[in-house]
Order: sequence, then C-alpha cells, then structure tokens
Amino acid sequence: MNVDGAALTSAQHGDHVIISVSGELDVFNAARIVALVEAAVPTHAHGAVIDLSDVGFLDSTAIRKLFALTSRLGERRQRVRLVTPGGSIVLRTLQLVEFGRAAPLHDSLEEALAELA
Repeated sequence: MNVDGAALTSAQHGDHVIISVSGELDVFNAARIVALVEAAVPTHAHGAVIDLSDVGFLDSTAIRKLFALTSRLGERRQRVRLVTPGGSIVLRTLQLVEFGRAAPLHDSLEEALAELA
C-alpha cells in the first residue's frame, strides 16, 4: 500500500507479523502509515517486526507516532522489534531519541525474528 511517499507491506510469520515500510516517514504520512501498521497486527499475534530497512528519512512526527504505536501494542501484550540496518540515518536518529527503550532495534529481519522466537 502506498501513502504519500511511503509504502507498506505486511506478512504473517508464524505467531508474528512482519511489516515492511519504505520511503520517507514525515508529518505528511506518519499518522496514516502508523495506523496501517497497527491495523496489520491482529490482536492474536504475539508480536510484530517493523522493518525500516528501506526508510530513508523519518521526522519527529514519525518518531512520536512510532513511540505511541509500540506503547499501544505493548498494552495488548504484543512484543515489537524494529529493523534498522547498522550505519543508517534512521538507526542513528532512533538511537539519539533512545528508541531502544521502547522497542529493541535490530540490524536484520532474521535477528529480530530470532529474538521473538
């Protein structure tokens, strides 16, 4: 699904959902993209991996929305992991705001899924 410069796909992986986001997350699309991510995680899923490997930029609005999303999924007792490759500007941005306190950050999809197993 495409939304104002960003795209989202989701797939079931056992008891978990993998949501891949690409493009840019900003004030223009963050609310819609994050709502779609949340809608892609059914209440019976044990957890979700949000893959941001193909995201080139995210602004403060997107970061706030991601914090809120992880909180809501946590209230549903669903574990969240984010994939942000080492060296990426997205990883550095999330590290600066200590996003790892809300959800662990992983270099690869495989690593994130292994931790959820």
